[in-house]
Amino acid sequence: MASDARPSPQVLFNAAQAAFDRSDWPAAVSGYRAALSALKPSAAAIPVIHARLAAALQRSGQRAEAETEARLAIARFKEREVGKDDDLALSYALLANLHRGASDNDLAITEYQNAIATMATDSPAALLEPRYGLASAALTANPNLAASTLDSIITNAPVFASISKTDQANVLSTRAMAELNRGQAKLAASYIEKALTLTGRTTTKVNIAQVQIRGNAALIYAKLGDEENVRQYLTYSGAGHLPDGSWLSAAEKDLPVCDSVVGPNDFAVVDFAIGDDGRARGADTVYASRPGQIGATFAAAVNTWRWKPDALAKLNPFWRASVRLELRCVTRPPLLRLNDSFRTATSDWLAKSGYDPELAKGIFDPHATGVAPVPAAFTAFWKADGDRAVAAAGATLNAVLIAANAPIDVRAYAIYLAAAPQSARGVRGYQAARGRSLATAAHALDNVAGAEHARAWLQTEYGLALEASYALAPAKTALQAVAALPLSTLPADDPIRSLAVLHLALIDKRSGAPAVADQRISDAGIDAEQCSLLDVRPVARNADISSSTFPEEALRWHFEGTVREAFDIAADGRVQNVRTVLSYPPFVFGPATERAVGQFRYLPPTLGNQVLGCVGQTVNVSYKMPS
Repeated sequence: MASDARPSPQVLFNAAQAAFDRSDWPAAVSGYRAALSALKPSAAAIPVIHARLAAALQRSGQRAEAETEARLAIARFKEREVGKDDDLALSYALLANLHRGASDNDLAITEYQNAIATMATDSPAALLEPRYGLASAALTANPNLAASTLDSIITNAPVFASISKTDQANVLSTRAMAELNRGQAKLAASYIEKALTLTGRTTTKVNIAQVQIRGNAALIYAKLGDEENVRQYLTYSGAGHLPDGSWLSAAEKDLPVCDSVVGPNDFAVVDFAIGDDGRARGADTVYASRPGQIGATFAAAVNTWRWKPDALAKLNPFWRASVRLELRCVTRPPLLRLNDSFRTATSDWLAKSGYDPELAKGIFDPHATGVAPVPAAFTAFWKADGDRAVAAAGATLNAVLIAANAPIDVRAYAIYLAAAPQSARGVRGYQAARGRSLATAAHALDNVAGAEHARAWLQTEYGLALEASYALAPAKTALQAVAALPLSTLPADDPIRSLAVLHLALIDKRSGAPAVADQRISDAGIDAEQCSLLDVRPVARNADISSSTFPEEALRWHFEGTVREAFDIAADGRVQNVRTVLSYPPFVFGPATERAVGQFRYLPPTLGNQVLGCVGQTVNVSYKMPS
């Protein structure tokens, strides 16, 4: 008689746990699932295995599946009326870790509290993680709760003494930030000094805990106006001293739109990591201008940011583990850009063809395998370095798209991308080079059936590039060709026609013919409401940043950085409502850049006395030490 050779549920569980203990997450996941399938539905071990499976899934990066398993574990424990169990607490803590820093940060606070309440083990080490997590989640939402939670660790001398010096320093550092968020900068300094004593102040070989503690110290001393300590702790955190600062610009990073929750005067400092796949993750707001939902709003926005993985090659993975930015909201959503519909068409076509739609943005998994010609051509294009290499890769991509029967809009978008120069210096030089590239590249669609609309777009982009390079006469000729297209090719309300007409009017005004400009807009039937949605590009009369803008303190400290300024343009071309909406490092370059941008002057498109589409403009400014 043959014996049943199938392993028992206990054997399967033991094997899964052994894989978990050696950090073999795929083996742990498959092992826990095998143990679950071998158990009877009434088995007491089911909620425990769901909890362990959730933990393994989280560590393997499968966040959605981890959340599902954690919720199943909690539900099964409740069915059995289990009030305290370490695996139940583990499930609550896992959910809290997933929700912290997101739009449901308040839920994370509750889940951490549930984890603390349901923990069966009362050892200091076991209690530290959920309490520290609770304090981090509540740091800007409810700094009083964060302070009292951390005090429960600090004031218990035996518990506090039993944890490592690094953990002690992290607790004290976070306690300092709770005070800073309560408006008590001097008291915050007393806690941060204790954390610095534990971890060192000026060592040049640092770990992530030291980077974050020194970053917190810099924020605290900035609030106290102690510039020398700000300089010291930013310097020894590495902020402003990375080998190459261009990585920060190479990202899809939208900011929250100001509303009833987050106003134009609110700001936050967000700390986050960037994964190998280019995704921002683990965003935590360490300081907000006032308690409440502000911190979670900014952290949720940062968690949507994506980088081109190749751009991250310029940034050591160590420094990607803790990036800290000062952020503010923008006053309006991103305006409608002419390339939006073409990029969307490209993403949709890639997705329908079974490819990663993020290829349309140049953001994709660099480790993805496959030899299909289209993604290979896109990948090669995004990795090309230098104008000649980009042009060659763009030509190859166009040929591959033709062979793949890609829609005309997809080909047009690839042509548009390939026309962006890499080596041009200055805004005017960049636009002139871009205009030359577009003039040549657009001919790839000549005599192509059904390409009329795409050619109108590329012709408009060509005209706008000429205008931005101050070549007004050829710009006017290019834009007039678009405005003269029949309505069957380019409808009256098409954004391409509207933007071409608006910029023709700008050229008229710059040429001293404001009445002609107004009549042109009126004849085209363009109204202010329609135009307010378009990314109208006002003509700069003076938009230069000189070397004198570089803050003297930053020069003396050898800091480099990047800021994004938001502003509005008034009818007379003056800049108003200038605000720093993104700053790296925090609190260094913002004020000087705001003063410089406040001197910008533009020629804005107007309808009567009303400015069209010039609210919520932004400009990025990078600061590099002179060689």
